Amino acid sequence: MTRVSLLPRLKSAGVDVLLEEAGAQSRETRRALNLLDENSALVSFSPSGGAKDPDAAVRISQVIREVAENCGFPNQSSIEQRADFDRKAAIALAQCPELQSGEALRDDVWAYMTTVLAPDVVAWRFPKPASHRFAGGVRNTFQRLWMRGRVLDRGPENPERWHLLKSLSEDAMVQIFERASLSTNRHLAQAIAEEWVLTAEEIGRGPMESVMRRASKLVRLRNEIIDLAFLPKSNLAAEVKACFEQSVRAQTPPETPNVEQVPSERRPRRSLSNLFGMRSVG
Repeated sequence: MTRVSLLPRLKSAGVDVLLEEAGAQSRETRRALNLLDENSALVSFSPSGGAKDPDAAVRISQVIREVAENCGFPNQSSIEQRADFDRKAAIALAQCPELQSGEALRDDVWAYMTTVLAPDVVAWRFPKPASHRFAGGVRNTFQRLWMRGRVLDRGPENPERWHLLKSLSEDAMVQIFERASLSTNRHLAQAIAEEWVLTAEEIGRGPMESVMRRASKLVRLRNEIIDLAFLPKSNLAAEVKACFEQSVRAQTPPETPNVEQVPSERRPRRSLSNLFGMRSVG
């Protein structure tokens, strides 16, 4: 039986203390560790379920640093370098042996990783980062990447295993992974990502931001009516496709007559019902 490595956890109060007391120096791992020596109660481990393994957290941070260095860290980064880091780090973290247990699901584990072991990488990825980039959660600098890698992994047997991860825009990622009703269901999240890629191939990436935002709302509404998590794969894909098709239709409303050529009393009135293809009653 494989031993579970229990990773160090940093309480939310610990994130606040380190960021406040260290100030700009919170970007230095050595400084953060020194502060923890003075505030040891801020760090904890699970009381059971495995063996305490702080070195495992260090190994994970080394993986992150290696990816960052390959993308230009510690030099000033460009938008392209930061996007490249996100993709490569997501792939690396998804395959990291130390992150294959339930420990990776804990916000406080990622808070320790970002605030203590790699705060300088956080500051490189997000110049002048907000506190939520250090605290655990869907906006944590590294936790969000691990989630993307785990959920969008097509599997080692697939020749285009990481195609979804490499294809989706940042806005599309946010629409999926910052909404728990979508991201917590791997099959649903993958179905949305797959349909995003197909739709982008048909209409181009330009209009996909607004298309995706409408489609994700439609999927969430549909999920309130039908529990999409329990649908067979083909049925789920069809439901998601229908939402995207409806969103695309809303993106390109039907042509209306030129208002200059229509008498004022006959000019079409623009309303919310017109925009969404709905007819008013009465």
